Amino acid sequence: MSSILYRYAQLPEPAFKHDDLPRRWAVLVRDGVIARIEPCPLPGGSTAEAEADEIVDLNGALLLPGFVDAHAHVTDTGLLLAGVDCSAARSVTEILDAVAAAAAAAPGRPVLGHGWDELLLTGNRPPTAQELDNASGGAVVYLSRVDVHSAVVSGALADLAQLKELEGWDDSGRVERDAHHAARHATRFGMPQERRRELQLLALRHATAQGLIQVHEMSAPHIAPDEDLLDLLDLPASGEPDLPEIVAYRGELAADEAAVRGVLERFGGRLAGLAGDLMMDGSFGSRTAGLHTDYEDAPGHRGHLYADAGQVHDHLVACTRAGVQGGFHVIGDAAVAELVKGLRQAAWTLGDDAVAAATHRLEHVEGISDDDILTLADLDVIASVQPAFDATWGGYGQMYALRLGAWRSQGLNPFLTMLRSGVNLAFGSDSPVTPFAPWEGLRAALTHHNPAQRLDLRTAIEAHTIGGLRAARRPAPATIRVGEGDPATFVAWDSPGIRVAAASEHPSPLAALTEELKGGDAVPRLVPLRDSGPAA
Repeated sequence: MSSILYRYAQLPEPAFKHDDLPRRWAVLVRDGVIARIEPCPLPGGSTAEAEADEIVDLNGALLLPGFVDAHAHVTDTGLLLAGVDCSAARSVTEILDAVAAAAAAAPGRPVLGHGWDELLLTGNRPPTAQELDNASGGAVVYLSRVDVHSAVVSGALADLAQLKELEGWDDSGRVERDAHHAARHATRFGMPQERRRELQLLALRHATAQGLIQVHEMSAPHIAPDEDLLDLLDLPASGEPDLPEIVAYRGELAADEAAVRGVLERFGGRLAGLAGDLMMDGSFGSRTAGLHTDYEDAPGHRGHLYADAGQVHDHLVACTRAGVQGGFHVIGDAAVAELVKGLRQAAWTLGDDAVAAATHRLEHVEGISDDDILTLADLDVIASVQPAFDATWGGYGQMYALRLGAWRSQGLNPFLTMLRSGVNLAFGSDSPVTPFAPWEGLRAALTHHNPAQRLDLRTAIEAHTIGGLRAARRPAPATIRVGEGDPATFVAWDSPGIRVAAASEHPSPLAALTEELKGGDAVPRLVPLRDSGPAA
């Protein structure tokens, strides 16, 4: 048996109920489980020191449960980290210069990038196919919009994938729906396995550096081939240490239980469910989210629905009977209403208890009504949501308001209403749509553009840690405590506010962190947990 003692740590909740206990603790871990927690006010003050094979001094760092990202795309995140990042671009010229540099650096390799937003670009337009051809010297170029529901492509890619005959093609080189899916496939299916694994490891190492211990991969046929997810699931066998656990979902619509089992068999029984990016609709930014009324900036256009209530019913019934989670990507109010209609029909078929026991999950659920929230609560449906969406696109003059108008945009992402109604929340990033950045997600939840939907820090941390575990149907503690008998899946954080709390100038480290997150742009720093030598 091996043991390690983490000394002088702060905890988010007191290990014992006593006002006079010190702020610093000794946490003894034995074989991956927290064996003991005791006060550690002074050097040598912990009786557990004699039992430890190794001692790490944390110097007042705060121990929190490891973060869980409940919605991510690992390979695409790697492509962004290794490819053309358009997120900071403010002109077409900047994007074209980056494309030219990437094409020159790797001749013959497709130029892949992500993150442009026409609302932030001079002229309010992305590059055209002709401009991409000129900049890349005729290379295959794919640049996804920030929401990844549309893209711009070069003429070379349009010809290679025969995009011009597909629904969603625009002669400018902008693609959505079928044309977008075909463009993605053309750049993913031919990717060598070695390159794919390089990208996946790059993304997962980055996730670890952000304090993530689990990532929910939202794979789907329109996103990547089976091989992409199979390679990702095989990564733990590579021997790479300290990678986050991968919880895998495949967004494939199933008409019956046999179809569900067929998908599960293709992936060796390693899927958590047929959920995730199984599309009810698209996104607000690309105007493909399904709405009851017109887009404010596109009269006569209400987005798209890709499934109906009958298909939702069949899929959720099939997944429930197969004993796995089902679920959908759903954003616009019309799409949410149609989905909830199918959810209610599934409950009528199987009974409320059977559907609730399956803990199905929905991704995003931004435009949901109060009545539909109550249905999710009644049927124990998990809402996997992204606080950074509001931080990025909410507020006066931003994308939500431009697309939907100020009044409708205020009702998006109703986190507090969902929680108070009994809906369990799980926070994620939808990386690469927004980056792996859990502290930024927490800040966004604290500072929601609609004050009526803001969360306190403890609740937000729960959603980004144990909420993610619950969303994956993993064992989870009742609170964010670090307690005896728990798996040692915590991480340690340091910041000026945390150090202030250690000096007892705040009632708790969470109170100090709340002030810090609301008051600036900095986030806590991850503290290594294995940087000390053997115990003396």
